[in-house]
Amino acid sequence: MRPWTAVDYGDALSWLYGRETMGIKFGLGNISRLLGKLGDPHRRFRSVHVAGSNGKGSVSAMTASVLQEAGYATGLYTSPHLVDFRERMRVDGKCVPEADLLKLIEEVREIAESTTAPDERLTFFELTTGIAFAYFADAGVEEAVIEVGMGGRLDATNVIDPDCCAITRIGLEHTRYLGNTLGAIAGEKAGIIKSGIPVVTVDQEDEVIEVFRRTAAERGAPLKVVGRDVGFEVVTSTLDGTEVYLEELDATVTMPLIGKYQGANCAVACGMIAELMKRGIYVPDGAIPSGLAKVRWPGRMEMVSRSPSIMFDVTHTPDGAREVASEIKRLIGGRLVLVMGVLDDKDVEGIAAQFGPLARVAISTAPATSRAFPTGAVAGALRRHCASVEEVPEVSRALDRAVELTAPEETILVTGSLYTIGEAYGWLDGR
Repeated sequence: MRPWTAVDYGDALSWLYGRETMGIKFGLGNISRLLGKLGDPHRRFRSVHVAGSNGKGSVSAMTASVLQEAGYATGLYTSPHLVDFRERMRVDGKCVPEADLLKLIEEVREIAESTTAPDERLTFFELTTGIAFAYFADAGVEEAVIEVGMGGRLDATNVIDPDCCAITRIGLEHTRYLGNTLGAIAGEKAGIIKSGIPVVTVDQEDEVIEVFRRTAAERGAPLKVVGRDVGFEVVTSTLDGTEVYLEELDATVTMPLIGKYQGANCAVACGMIAELMKRGIYVPDGAIPSGLAKVRWPGRMEMVSRSPSIMFDVTHTPDGAREVASEIKRLIGGRLVLVMGVLDDKDVEGIAAQFGPLARVAISTAPATSRAFPTGAVAGALRRHCASVEEVPEVSRALDRAVELTAPEETILVTGSLYTIGEAYGWLDGR
C-alpha cells in the first residue's frame, strides 16, 4: 500500500469523496467489518433511527434538539450536507472539528486500502457512517439521532440497536434501488424495525401502513401511527413558524420551521420522545417545547432573504414538491421566479408539474455534479407547465439571472436538490 503523506484536511476530504466512484452498495457486511476494526463505536452510545422519503431530516433535527435541551450530549448524523461535509455529523449542534475529522479519515483510509476483495471495498457512505459513529463514541455522545441514507433494510446505518425507530412519509424515490411501488419502498424502509423496539410513523396510504403493521407484528415491535392512534393539529402556520397541538402531550408547541406539513413531522418526533421516556430516558417537562423552539433545519421552506424575497427548499420528490407548492400558494400567493436543478435519479417531470404552474418565469440549472440532469432536460420538463423558461447552467449564475427578473412583489424559489441548495448558499454568502 502506498504510504499516505497527506496531512491536509482538504486532501483527506478529497480522498473520501473519491470513494463515491464505488457507487451505491447495499448490505451490512462491509460496514460491520469496518466498525469492528474501529472498536464497534456504535455500541458506545444510545440511539434512535429515522427513515422515510419526506421529512426524515426534519424529524431527526427536532428529536436531536429536544434531547440536547434535555441535557444529553447529543449526536446528529444526517446526509447529504448542504455546504460543508462536516454538517453530516454534529454533537450538540456543532459540526465535527476539522482536526477530528482528519484523524478519523486517516484511520478509515488505512482500513479501506487494506481491503482488496472487490465485494468488500468500502463506499463513501459506509466510510462516512463509520467516521460518524467513531466520532460520536470519542466525543462521549449519550444519545445519537441517526438518519437513514437510503432505504433502510440494507442501509449502512442499520447496524445500530436503537431505543426507538421512526419512519416518516413514504413516496416514490430511488425506484431503481428500492422498488417502483409504495409497498415495495415501504418494505425497505420497514427494515429498520427491530424486535421489541417501538416504531413511530405518520398516517399515510393504507398499503404503506399495512406493511409497517405487518412487519411490526412479526417482530413484536409496538407501532404508533400519529394521526390515527394519537392525534395532532396544526394551530397556526405562517412565514414565521408553525404551532402544533400534540394530543399525546396535551400541549401546544411552536417551531421556527415553515409549512403545515411540519406538524406531522413534529408529532412523529414527539412520539419518539414519548417512547424514549417510557424506556426510562428522562426528559424534563420544559425540554420538548424549548427544544422545538430552538430547532434549526436549513433549506426547508427557508426564507433566506426578504429583499429580494428568496426561499430555499431542498425538495426533490413529487410528493414533497406537492406539499411545498401547496404551502407556497397558501403563504405567499402570487407568482414566483423559479430556479430548479435536479439530480438524474429523481422524477424531474413530477417535480416540475408541481412548481412549474406557480412560476411566471422558470430558470433551469444544474448543480456541479455528474449526477445532475442537464439544464435542457429540466427545461423540457418545466416548459410543459410554464410559458417562460430559461436555461442557465451554473446555480450562481441562475440566481443572478433570477434577481434580474424578479419584480419587487415576487419571490424567488430555489429548489429541486440538496446539491442545488448547497450551491445557492454559497451564492448567498458571496452576496
